[in-house]
Amino acid sequence: MKLLLAPMATLSHEALRNLIFRFGGCDEYYCEMIHATSLVSGGKFEEFYIRTQPEPDKMVWQLTDYREEALKEASKIVSELGGIGIDINMGCPAPDIYRTGAGCAWMSKPLQEVASMLNKVKSVLDSSTTSCKRLSCKIRLGEEDFTIEKLFAYCDMLVSEGVTQITLHPRTRKEKYTRKARWEYVNQLCEYLKTKYSSLNLQIIGNGSIFSVEDAISSIKKAPNIDGIMLGRNAIQKPWLFKQISSALSNEEFKTEIDLFELAIDFMKDIENCQPQEFWKTRKQRFFIYFCDNFQFGNYLKSQLINNDGFEIQKNILQEYFEKMPSERFLTI
Repeated sequence: MKLLLAPMATLSHEALRNLIFRFGGCDEYYCEMIHATSLVSGGKFEEFYIRTQPEPDKMVWQLTDYREEALKEASKIVSELGGIGIDINMGCPAPDIYRTGAGCAWMSKPLQEVASMLNKVKSVLDSSTTSCKRLSCKIRLGEEDFTIEKLFAYCDMLVSEGVTQITLHPRTRKEKYTRKARWEYVNQLCEYLKTKYSSLNLQIIGNGSIFSVEDAISSIKKAPNIDGIMLGRNAIQKPWLFKQISSALSNEEFKTEIDLFELAIDFMKDIENCQPQEFWKTRKQRFFIYFCDNFQFGNYLKSQLINNDGFEIQKNILQEYFEKMPSERFLTI
């Protein structure tokens, strides 16, 4: 059972990957969404989106755009970096992404238009001289009027164009993250594709509503034939969750004590080492929005950290919190 880090804007960067690697890593690291046009045009910050550490061979490059040619040209750039392959973002419900015709909007376009784009990206991967060969897509259920038959037909098209890994986030576009992910649809899609394409090495991944080891095991029971599970926001709150899940699935004992103060400090230092200064504030803010959920007075701590900037100031805020709440500094799992 593979464990994958989800592609999350402003979150799935090198510093977070380093933090997850500290606890044993995962099987595949999806990068944060790369805007194909910006990459091709040589945007000022694009080099930071295509960093490969800490495990270059496990990188998956997720591209987003509505332009076929931009996606093709961006594929040429990232394929030369190695890694596992390229993933086309077809699941992002963010309004600013959707309105451009990218993200989840791909699921509402004529199938032949989507197939044309995929064909161009696949041609790049087929000619790649590196290990970057796999074409994958991350999708949702679709619009509010989705049917399982529409989902099957869409995935038939994906497979026909050479997609060999499909990650399903079983919510509609408008649901975003407002309701529990419906893993019964992950199971139905898996059963359909695995039966119809039994001769292919087709991988099906489930994503959504996995907040604990118990959630992971429950989700796998609902879709027992899936090939992996993808973790998103809770991998930020608990970067050790991958190790906990893999240990549970392997019936291995995993016990450790985590100094949450030192963890946060190390993360902030890493942000300043591997991200441009223009990103320091927002990347730290996004991290603390989720990480502070580990604490009893997390909302207070979160407010203090995201409304104050600067390493020393934030370090002092954390230090003061743990002086008042010493029992929360060390976590034994």
